[in-house]
Amino acid sequence: MATLPHNWVTDAPHDFEYKKYVLLAYLQHCRSQFGEARLYPPLADLVLHYRNLTGLKSGLEDMQDQFPKDLLGIDIRRLEMRYESCFNPEDYLSAITETIEFALPSVKDAIQEGKEIYDLVERHIEFSPVGIEPIYRDEGFLLINEEPDSDVFVYSFRYSIIPQTGETLRGLELNYLYSEQRSLVNQIEQIKLNLIKRFSEFPNPATFFCLSRLQVPLSETLLPVTRRLLMRRLAA
Repeated sequence: MATLPHNWVTDAPHDFEYKKYVLLAYLQHCRSQFGEARLYPPLADLVLHYRNLTGLKSGLEDMQDQFPKDLLGIDIRRLEMRYESCFNPEDYLSAITETIEFALPSVKDAIQEGKEIYDLVERHIEFSPVGIEPIYRDEGFLLINEEPDSDVFVYSFRYSIIPQTGETLRGLELNYLYSEQRSLVNQIEQIKLNLIKRFSEFPNPATFFCLSRLQVPLSETLLPVTRRLLMRRLAA
């Protein structure tokens, strides 16, 4: 199963064994992708599912707390009343609760597997500016190269900050432009000069270079990891 609907827990049929089968099939697909060093979209989807599960669990607990309770008696020593909840969930609600309790640690374990691959890829990346880093960095270029390949993939980027109440949202738009061959006479610095000639509106564009020591899928792994590195650099 390549995807898992966001409302898979609450959708019919409300049967724990069926939900368990669906989840395990999905996790098996995610792990097969991780086995090929393909992190995205599985890792991002797993994180989203985990957040949905914790939110759903919290919502069910809040709902249970709001149900009326029967008075069992009074604890004279502690000067408090003892209650018993009148909450008596139907079978479908019990199945949802059981599914959540099973799914949370299972999804968390899968996320950890993906994170270990992510950390491994990140440790084998050299990320640095090309030339002098300008003050204006909201727009620029990103160069990506995997050893021992000579292909250098050139992207433009646009960084934006969107103020929100209580938080600040950051966005990064990446667009693929073209690729160049890295050689003894066409090193990264020369590729940047070629960019300046090609895009004359940027006399000294912010340009960053990602060199990966590992061979991993570009779009599913290297590009998303590099994107996070670039976001951190621009936000610093």
